[in-house]
Amino acid sequence: MRLPWRRIIYFYIMPMIELAQCQSRKTPFLISLLFLSCYWLFSFDGITFSDDVYYLLAGKKFWEGSMETGSYHFSSRWGAYVPSGLMGALLGFEPHRISLVSLLSYLGTLAMLLKVLPQKANPWILVTWSCTQVYFIHFLTKVYPDSLLVFWSSLVIFSAVYRHKSPRLSALGVMVGLFFGFLTKETIVFLAPLPILLFLWDWKKRKTARRFYIFLLQIGFLFGTAYLTYFWAKFGDPLYRFHSIQGGHYVSEYTYADKTVWVMLKRLTISPIITFVERSYWLWLVFALPAFAKLRKNPSSPSLEFGLAALGLVTCFWLMSTNSQFYNPLYLNPRHLIVLVPILSLLISEGWGEWEENSRVRKTMVALITLGVLISLFQQDWKMAGFQALFIPVVEWKKLKMKEWAVAIILLVPALFSVYYQHQLKGYSEFLETLKSEAENPDDQSPILTNNFVHFSREVLLPIGYKAQNLLLPIEKLDSLKPHLPGRFRVLLYDYYLHAYPKEQEDVDRLELFLKENCKMQEESQQQRVWIRSFRMK
Repeated sequence: MRLPWRRIIYFYIMPMIELAQCQSRKTPFLISLLFLSCYWLFSFDGITFSDDVYYLLAGKKFWEGSMETGSYHFSSRWGAYVPSGLMGALLGFEPHRISLVSLLSYLGTLAMLLKVLPQKANPWILVTWSCTQVYFIHFLTKVYPDSLLVFWSSLVIFSAVYRHKSPRLSALGVMVGLFFGFLTKETIVFLAPLPILLFLWDWKKRKTARRFYIFLLQIGFLFGTAYLTYFWAKFGDPLYRFHSIQGGHYVSEYTYADKTVWVMLKRLTISPIITFVERSYWLWLVFALPAFAKLRKNPSSPSLEFGLAALGLVTCFWLMSTNSQFYNPLYLNPRHLIVLVPILSLLISEGWGEWEENSRVRKTMVALITLGVLISLFQQDWKMAGFQALFIPVVEWKKLKMKEWAVAIILLVPALFSVYYQHQLKGYSEFLETLKSEAENPDDQSPILTNNFVHFSREVLLPIGYKAQNLLLPIEKLDSLKPHLPGRFRVLLYDYYLHAYPKEQEDVDRLELFLKENCKMQEESQQQRVWIRSFRMK
């Protein structure tokens, strides 16, 4: 089975070529490229001291040749850390530079969306809604699989649009997106029903693209066989990857199978709606609804493919279990949901004129936006309530001039304000400078008791200072460290824990009690976010 490589390259490079040639698409793409690039350049607020630490270090180890795939299921997410690791190998091991891979993912996604967007649809609406969702752009400067999954999920849907026109290339694109998406993060399985839904739709309309579906099965068989064979050869079990995912389940505040019936019921009913409202996804879902009303009257591409994908993703996020042995719905982390943003943005652009003409759709949208406002008011989230309330007159006021520009401004303000908010909240640059100054101070090499999340991230924060890394000690291990503490030591607390890791307060309280009873403070320096003290044992 020979693949026409020239056609493949042409097919997938064409979005960029056509954007350069089509003025109606070129300008919106260039403006969004400029906006995202500037946002990436100036909004970096540091690492998240969480899973991104693992991906950064795994990518570094992979290109150094020391990365091992094992039972920890993150270790076989090659698509999550191999590209970012390559970026680090080329540009240097620095989290901001490595996150350039996220920017490239977003720009590639935008190019595909603008390529399939019908000529009659407004591209400015598409790029406005694509580039302003707060969580979507927040992870633009982070190294997480979710930002790369944005590209792979969009590639699946983009390719499916062309299943009648270019069945072989389309099938290849769908399977490449699903396969490499799975190598990046398992969430891509939420898009696996899309080819089945499209087959049922095409069969119903008697225009089934047989070559597309046959080739899709052939490529899927080849990819699947290669994938399972690798784990069979390395671990003696072709299903090793799936077993490691099952084994990665642990009981926490974010699991539901171990909770009461009422907690489970809440998770399956109102919790998803509250999450969509809290995390600013609600408006994207509401403004995408007119595209579905339009689809009922005139089913056509690309709304059909993107609409089915959106329905499948939302349904799976809402109901899908994280474990095959027992039912445990997925915790709706706002980071997981960013894959919805490009898909919903295209639907918003497609259905924009529908709600202006259809009073029934318009009233439904106003009711749903009002529901979002009421939820925010009940939670005393005044900013979110006000943000959503601004869209009620936008929808109701049919004769509002330059409505698209008004919407763009409303969406852009919180997106830009979030940059200021995160920098004020985190003070990352000040923290990192202080940490390096203390840990790499040649005149003082006494150990440093610090926050657990800082200790966890030490190899990223101090990438070349192995001796400095070893000076950092986690305060959660205080009891075991007490007998080994020298006569003099330092304490560095980063108050970002109050926002991101409030449970560390228990460790801080135990530390303060120990210091009060057993130590005498020698020096103290308190900055905006960092508190440094040196102590001697009594």
